[in-house]
Amino acid sequence: MSDRPDSASLRPFTCVGSRQLLETRIFTVHEDQVVSPRNGLIHPVTRLETADWVNMIVITADRQIILVRQWRHGIRGLTLEIPGGMIERGEDPAMAAAREVREETGYRGDDPVKLGVVRPNPAFLGNRCFTYLLENCRLDGDQQLDAGEDIEVVVRPLTEIPDLIARGEIANSLVVAAFWWLRYRRPE
Repeated sequence: MSDRPDSASLRPFTCVGSRQLLETRIFTVHEDQVVSPRNGLIHPVTRLETADWVNMIVITADRQIILVRQWRHGIRGLTLEIPGGMIERGEDPAMAAAREVREETGYRGDDPVKLGVVRPNPAFLGNRCFTYLLENCRLDGDQQLDAGEDIEVVVRPLTEIPDLIARGEIANSLVVAAFWWLRYRRPE
């Protein structure tokens, strides 16, 4: 996936200064001063630095999808999603995928197969979200949740996913993109 789509007329902005505004457990917030290549004016922009993410489509041998229901503080509500999380510094994304599935669901399966990569919000985020497929999964133990996590495992037939998305029951854009990758790579 190219980070620079082709353009005959657009040129990159130049960063002439940056300051860190805030550092949290998952984000570092920067304010950059950038020069517009169009008019030469300096503009402040906010940029968040964070680790790359991984999410996984987990399918059992009988074509059931393993979903997770959890509280999301950003919307102050419950969501229905696929397992996912942050990739640790230096960790291989495929290994992170298998680790997150075990931790959040207790399931294990075949080796993760990369479906695709998206940029969550390039307007102010520089990270990537890798999507992997884990097939022939089976329950192999208990969840290993972080202290701040509370996750319910939900099992649904793969055939129900389009309706769950259409009804807004699955509304996380990265999860919708993951199912697009699945359909693109495995159209059956």
